[in-house]
Amino acid sequence: MKEILFNDLPRYINWIKHTLSRRDFAIKYKTEEEVIREYDNEKWGGLLEKVKKSLNPSLEEVEIESNSFDQVFPFFIKGKFYLGLGKEIADAHLELYRKTISPYINQASCLVELGAGFGSKILNLSQFNELNELPLYAAEYTKNGCELISILSKTINKKVGIGQCDFRKLEISGIEIPKNAIIFTSYSVHYVPHLSNDFIKFLSNLNPLVVIHFEPCYEHYSVKTLHGLLCRRYIESNDYNRNIISVIDSAKNDKKISVKMKNNIIGSNPFLPISVIEWIIEQ
Repeated sequence: MKEILFNDLPRYINWIKHTLSRRDFAIKYKTEEEVIREYDNEKWGGLLEKVKKSLNPSLEEVEIESNSFDQVFPFFIKGKFYLGLGKEIADAHLELYRKTISPYINQASCLVELGAGFGSKILNLSQFNELNELPLYAAEYTKNGCELISILSKTINKKVGIGQCDFRKLEISGIEIPKNAIIFTSYSVHYVPHLSNDFIKFLSNLNPLVVIHFEPCYEHYSVKTLHGLLCRRYIESNDYNRNIISVIDSAKNDKKISVKMKNNIIGSNPFLPISVIEWIIEQ
């Protein structure tokens, strides 16, 4: 990894020049149909076709195909900007997830990822020594994502309970999640532009040990810095979520949950850094 300056970013990200040169900007609205088109039909659909054609698909090969591990990108860690390989960026995320989840392992019944994509995060986490004995559950919005999780879990000899989840409708189907689970989300809640105020209740009804969100948070981006303003513009132009913190704070103020937050820790996209939000149900 090589540290770079904030002012170097326009050399690597065309979006900055495009955005600053326009008075208005086109919004890529995140309707249900758009999410299905982008992920179920294009990203996960195309990936699933390649996996099915492979005689012996591996999780690592699929990640290289999906995440461009061998390419160099700018990214963000704790207020600084770097250039690094896609693999380095992904490993840094995974290490953050491992360190955040590990303190809860001894009391947990299982590890659950909601909005799991093709299973990259939960399957890789399950291979760490301290996590490899936990039962695994993954719920995903797209059917092709669920099928990919099913195929790839078998390639690493992991049994995963697989179902579907919808953060708009606040529904989970196909799996029964045990009580005292570690439930986490990663770059998935942000695809719902405006979360329902019942989002915390929906997750609380699963009786989790803890819920951890690794998510971009619009409200954590400062309006007093150029970087913060550009992060907000990126969220706005892609119609990503803008109220997760308000929803969590409302539940906290009502003393329904207790919360720990670490703001803007890391971002594979320098304008979409994630915060780490841990919450538990108040007893």
